[in-house]
Amino acid sequence: MTADTHLIHKRLLVVDDNPANVELLLDLLDEHGFDNVASTSDGRDVVALCEVDHTDLILLDIRMPGLDGHGVMAALSTHFGDQAPAVIVLTAQHDHETRHTALSLGARDFLTKPFRHDEVLQRIHNVLAVQHRFDVRDQQADALEDLVAQRTQALEHQSRTDPTTGLPNRYGLTQTLERLAPLSDPTGILFITLDGMEDIVRLHGYRTIEALLDQLGQQLETAIPPDHVVGLWGGNEWLVICPGPTDADALVSLAEHLCQLIHQDHQVGDLLLPLKARVGISKASTFEPERLVHQAALALPNGDMPLVQYYSEALEKEQRHRLQLQQALRIAGARGEMSLAFQPKVDLSRGWVVGAEALLRWHHPDFGAISPGDFIPLAEASGDILAIGDWVIDAALERLVAWRQDPLFHEDFHLAINVAARQLSRQDFAERLLERLRRHELPGASLELEVTESGLMVDVDQAREQLAILAREGIRIAIDDFGTGYSSLAYLKTLPVSTLKIDRAFISPLPDSEDDRTLAATVIAMAHSFGCDVVAEGIEEPAQATLLCQLGCETAQGYYYSRPLPASDFTHWYRQQTASVSPVA
Repeated sequence: MTADTHLIHKRLLVVDDNPANVELLLDLLDEHGFDNVASTSDGRDVVALCEVDHTDLILLDIRMPGLDGHGVMAALSTHFGDQAPAVIVLTAQHDHETRHTALSLGARDFLTKPFRHDEVLQRIHNVLAVQHRFDVRDQQADALEDLVAQRTQALEHQSRTDPTTGLPNRYGLTQTLERLAPLSDPTGILFITLDGMEDIVRLHGYRTIEALLDQLGQQLETAIPPDHVVGLWGGNEWLVICPGPTDADALVSLAEHLCQLIHQDHQVGDLLLPLKARVGISKASTFEPERLVHQAALALPNGDMPLVQYYSEALEKEQRHRLQLQQALRIAGARGEMSLAFQPKVDLSRGWVVGAEALLRWHHPDFGAISPGDFIPLAEASGDILAIGDWVIDAALERLVAWRQDPLFHEDFHLAINVAARQLSRQDFAERLLERLRRHELPGASLELEVTESGLMVDVDQAREQLAILAREGIRIAIDDFGTGYSSLAYLKTLPVSTLKIDRAFISPLPDSEDDRTLAATVIAMAHSFGCDVVAEGIEEPAQATLLCQLGCETAQGYYYSRPLPASDFTHWYRQQTASVSPVA
């Protein structure tokens, strides 16, 4: 028979101490095309020859001096293990023990002396064919294993990398921190949040954002030391990992440098895109990765200044207290913790009480009295201001009804209620308020709404629409804290404003400050030119009241007259004032 082409190039080794047998087998194999055949008569040389030639098949005589066939197979197994070459045993012996021993040592087949040529070739062919299939299978398995390893490595890299920037993502950054944590070396974190991303997405789309992020990533990577790592933590959040003994001043300096790099117009195509950044910093030698990042996130500044802030336990305590307040605020109304206090508004020329401002108060059972300056911004940020605002309106109107039913309170007495920007942004705000007035049978003139300049500017068109509806029903509209917000004259011409309230910051220096007297006189004159009257807040001294009255200010409120009082105390105070001041004096 003729051996298959892929088999005749296999490496064969003939091992027999009889030269005649060796020559016979070599001639036979050569005649049938086998071109890679070697031989030896010494079994002790087999392992070395196989190691050099990478032999595929050994034709091995059992009976040999020095090291017999059984010994050769044992040596091959010891040296090569599962990778030992295939063996066909050459033997003139037919006893069971010889064959059993050979099989137990790994022999694949037997050739009985004297040889029959066709049988020799067939058995060689069979063993080589099986061995070839094993080799192909092993090669395929190796190739598959290599492919799986490459794919696994690619997937692992992909899972750790942001596809837009090619920088580490949250998973990759966390892995870096997990590698650093056991080293107990100082490690710093810069937690960077970008401001302005939402506007860019809304105006220019996600492709522009991706191009901007890619460009920004390259700039940040260039700006940090080589051993630092920068990557994307979230949509608009970046993380810089700073390993090694970097002191606090160096971390702050790096953070400020990165802020300067980000605080500019970034050119993407034909666009100039403005960005701003705020940075929180944390640092520790012994740390848990999640905790270290959390500390840096807690240190993020809330406003425009400062842009960089370092983590401290006091800062975290303050943040946790803020969160506790926010959670408690949602159930404060249901638990009866909210109340109203009323501060009188006095006609400066007559000394007559013309109304009051309803001020929200919160007394928590554990935290005690909480300043409106602390909880009102929380309520506005969370949206709880809508429910709280509804409660304030209902409670204030009920109190106003009770006072108007008291003969001592004159018909012109009015109550002022503060309204937040979120309330004005509701399309049904005006209609719902008017419905409440009708339900309580209250005239519009008995109510005044106080809104801040900044609140108006959140959605000035919506505010204008809602306030115009209310003003047509006689409700007064007052601008609170005038002079501390936009102080723009444009909205005074387009909004139905009836009153300007001068902020206490401009009242406190009076009457000693010439500049503040001039400023107060200017504001009062400007308000009158727009058809508005003026309320001065924060009056604490009689000289302030006298000067403002001389300047033409109509109304005042402040501690000089009374602090904000609970409803019952206000009623008692009002009775005393009415008894001592005539409304026509």
